[in-house]
Order: sequence, then structure tokens, then C-alpha cells
Amino acid sequence: MNSKSNIVVIIARGEAVRNFVYSDFLKCLSHNYHITLLTNIIHPDLVETAKPFVQTFLPLKIYRENRFVILFREILHSAHYRWIWTEAVKYYWGRHNERVKNKPKERIRLRIWRTFGYFFANRFMLDIGTEIERWLSYYFRPTSYFDSLFKFIKPQIVFNCSHIHGVAADLPIRVANGLGIKTAVFLFSWDNLTSRGRIFPNYNRYFVWTAKIKSKLLELYRGRIKRDQVHVSGTPQFDFHFKPELKWTKEKLSENLGLDISRPFILYTTGMASDFPFEDKIVDNIIKFIKSYDGVPKPQLIVRTYVKGTSNEMLNIAKKYSNDDDIFFPEVNWDKKWTMPYKEDVELYSNILRHITIGINTASTVSLELMIFGKYAINIGFEPPESDLPSWTRFSRHVDYEHYLPVAEGGGVKVAKSMDDLFNLIIKGLKSNGEQKIIQRKFLSQIFGLSLDFKSHQRIVNGLLHLKIK
Repeated sequence: MNSKSNIVVIIARGEAVRNFVYSDFLKCLSHNYHITLLTNIIHPDLVETAKPFVQTFLPLKIYRENRFVILFREILHSAHYRWIWTEAVKYYWGRHNERVKNKPKERIRLRIWRTFGYFFANRFMLDIGTEIERWLSYYFRPTSYFDSLFKFIKPQIVFNCSHIHGVAADLPIRVANGLGIKTAVFLFSWDNLTSRGRIFPNYNRYFVWTAKIKSKLLELYRGRIKRDQVHVSGTPQFDFHFKPELKWTKEKLSENLGLDISRPFILYTTGMASDFPFEDKIVDNIIKFIKSYDGVPKPQLIVRTYVKGTSNEMLNIAKKYSNDDDIFFPEVNWDKKWTMPYKEDVELYSNILRHITIGINTASTVSLELMIFGKYAINIGFEPPESDLPSWTRFSRHVDYEHYLPVAEGGGVKVAKSMDDLFNLIIKGLKSNGEQKIIQRKFLSQIFGLSLDFKSHQRIVNGLLHLKIK
């Protein structure tokens, strides 16, 4: 007799494919469940990788919701932002102000949202508003398709692989809740609680990166989410760094990218152009520094551009140095339609991190990955040369974001305060014999505990099994 239960796994954003399809999550999950994969992403990498473990693939359709419901939800999002009022929120607030600057209709609409939002911008009213939003979203749901689907499949659990940037997943979760089916979700990134809007759908189980994120989630949703509902799992996106079968030699990496194996490699990972304007000026100055560097051996620079948005100026630099012996802009192998990495890109990126000497970035998750590999990590804590950015979009603010400040203050990364400071840190990094590794290991241990072990996917599966039994 087959004792496997049914589970519905929802993938509504491309980056979740990396975490929950390319990892061993589906393989482990399939030992105990018949899996139905509900996704709006149509891509051969997803299908071919998931096929051995998934019984049914179903399209995740996007339905147009009631306009009033959408408006009310946006007002609550605005209220939530005003209530938490973090450094990241201040950035987005300013960015939206700039977006509507010369658009009267959009400016009026934004002002209306924010004005009504003030009324809800406290814990008590947000809790009431959230309950109203849940009722409205369910009562005025635009289709009964998911009701019929779940009654037919009879899943024990519906699991959303990302709580954000995949709004198509919200409706099936709401329907599952309405039918009394248990639900679970993975909080996608470490900054989402302090930089993104309110979590509206209710879940029985939440999977988070760290104990600190768990505490923040319980603080923000006090009385609504209980401690035993939140499971510290780590993140599957780091699992790949620990898989021995994905490990390359430095020779293989050098051959793949056309690098000189006898020279040290510096990695610069760019941010999204809209978030980091004029970043090309920083990269251009680093290139000039490397070109004039007279130390032996001269380092090579690898610039990995951000797939979600690269400026024309940065692309022009890449084109200018397309056949250069010192500067490399390797292709970032992501499907841009779905914002989804290809499997080979996940492997390549992990091995770039493994074999570089220095990593430079604008206060991103890459810093954590650099520390995982014990690399000399530098953050940009100054403004691009010859730029005059408004206060809300200055580069130097990012190292002070609530989620990132412990990293900047933890000693595992160096924060450059000027271009000259950056150059000096690069020189120190090239001469470093790894003394930063002890500090980095201590910091990572404090933040992640024992979850940096390529088994985050297994902890999520275990949490789902526990939810099934509970």
C-alpha cells in the first residue's frame, strides 16, 4: 500500500528554481510525498531537473483581482512601511517619490495611499487591516479554480517557495487556508522583513535563514505568528557551495573564463542599476587602478553584472574590455524572462567565489558568500566619483541597513570610505594571508549556527514532515 501523501509546491519566481529545483529539495521531498509542482515558469531546466521527482506539473495562472482589494492591500503595504520605517524603507520611499515626480496622476494616487496608510500605521490597526484584507481577498477571489484543484488533489500541505516577488502564489495559499489545508512558506531573503511589504497570507509554518530573522518575524507579527511556527532552516542558495560534486579546480575555472591561473582574481559584483546609479564610475576607476598596478603578479578583475538591471554605461565598459587580458565580464547565464539562473551558472558562480582572492560589492548577500569561502571582502561605503546623489539613494547608506549593519560591524568585511581607501584595501587584500578567516567564521557561526552545511533543503523537508504529523 502506498502511504505517500500529496503536497503542492508553488514556484512563482525564477530565483526559487535555484533554491528548490536545482538543490536536492525535490529529491528529498519525493521520498515521503507525491509532488504536484504549481508554477508559472516554463523552462526546460526546471522541467528536466524536476521531472524525476514530480508526479504532476500544473501551470500557475495569474488572475486579475478586484480593484478595491488591490487598492486596500496597497494602502496596508504603505502603512506597514511607515510603521517599520527602516533605512531600506526610506530608500524605497524616496525612490517612489522620484518615480512619480513628473506624473501627476501617479503622484496623486501615491499620496492617497500614503494618507490612508497613516491611519493603519500602527500594530493594532495593521492587525485589523490584515484580517480585513484576508477576508476581502478570499471572499472576492477571482476564480474557484484552486478550490476545485485542491479538492481533487487533496494535498496535506501547500508549500510556497518564496513569500515575495511571486504574487501569483498568494491566491492558492489563501484558498488552501480557506479549505483547512496546512500551508508553509520560505522567507526568501535575509533583508525582506526590513525592506519589503507586509506578509498577508497566513501560513502554518515559516522557514527562515537565521534565528535573528525568526526573532524579527515574531516581533513584527507578535500575537499572529507563534514561536513554534517558525523554523530556522538556513537557505538552500548556499547549499551549492558545499556540494563536493560541484567543486572545480582553479585550472578548470581559469580555462572556462580565459583567466591566467598564475594571477590572483578580484571579483566585483554589481548591484541593480536603479539602486546603484553611476556604479560604472567605480568599476571604471578600479579598472584604471589595476591597469596601473605595478605589483607582481598583477591581478585580474572579474565583473559579474546584476541580471535584474545593468546600465548602458556598464555594458559599454564590458564591450570596451571584451578582449582584454586583465578585465573580464563573463556572461551571466540567467533567463531574463523568468529572472532564473541556469544550472551551469549556479555552478560557475560558486567556483568563482571559491578561487578569487578578493571580492568587492555594494553591501549585498555576496558578502556572506565571500565569508563562507574565507575571502577578503570589501564593501563600497562611498559615493561614485563625480556624482551628486540624493540622500535616499547614496551608496554609503546601504551598509547601515538594519539587516546589514551587523555584517559591516562584525569585522569580516572591510568598508571602503573612498576610492583611495578602496585601492588601499585591494592592496592589503592581495597581500593578505587569510587572517580575516577566523573573524569571518566566528561571525557566520553566530549568525547561522550549524546551518551552513549544504543541508538547508533537508531541514525544510524535515519541517514539512513535522507539519504533516502535527
